[in-house]
Amino acid sequence: MTSRPSALRSLFSAAHAAAPSPGRRARRPAALALPAAALGLALLAGCAGSPPVHYYTLTGAPLPPSATPAPAAPAFMLEVLPVDVPPTADQPQLMMREQDGGLTPLYSERWSAPLADEMRGALADRLTRTLQAPDVQAMRAPAGAPVWRVTVDVQRFDSVTGVEAVVDATWRVRPANLKGQAWQCRSVSRVSVSGTDAPSAVRGLRDATRDLALTIASAIQDGTGHPQPGSPQVQLMGCNQISE
Repeated sequence: MTSRPSALRSLFSAAHAAAPSPGRRARRPAALALPAAALGLALLAGCAGSPPVHYYTLTGAPLPPSATPAPAAPAFMLEVLPVDVPPTADQPQLMMREQDGGLTPLYSERWSAPLADEMRGALADRLTRTLQAPDVQAMRAPAGAPVWRVTVDVQRFDSVTGVEAVVDATWRVRPANLKGQAWQCRSVSRVSVSGTDAPSAVRGLRDATRDLALTIASAIQDGTGHPQPGSPQVQLMGCNQISE
């Protein structure tokens, strides 16, 4: 018959032999840690290699206080309706037109808002400055107030790398509760661009949008006369008087 101490020693020896050695336990976590560390380094390298994102707007810089005309009672208000833009340009990133006709997206160069909102905001900003008339989106128009309604449909919104920026649009102005002639016109604004970088492209598109707004303003300023190009860079492709 085996004694009690001998039996306990046998059980202890068997358990010790079945358990993994301390060296094996230490090596397994180290082996698992190596892939995790490599993955972390790869993620850090990817983040470090991503170019910074830049945001742009079509709205011009605010006028300095000395250049801001004194407010006066407006003769009418403006209602700039939502602007339609071509799907090829209506992207979060800038779309550059190459000289061979191809499009190149610049994923790190983006508009600060959807392009249709950028266009509406830039046109409204320039029109309110030029005509000294409030935008009804910023000031609620009282019932029966005189309002000029502006509708713009952009057919082309392009920056050709190193060549020009083009804004081709059909637009309409209609008077409501005041005398004036409703017009429907098409105009093409072309601005030369010498640089090939994103800021140069945005400056060209901003200037072309400004010229479009000035052309629209000319139709409102002289509601009974023929609209005039907002700058020498604008070509009026045709205007028709339309019934109200």
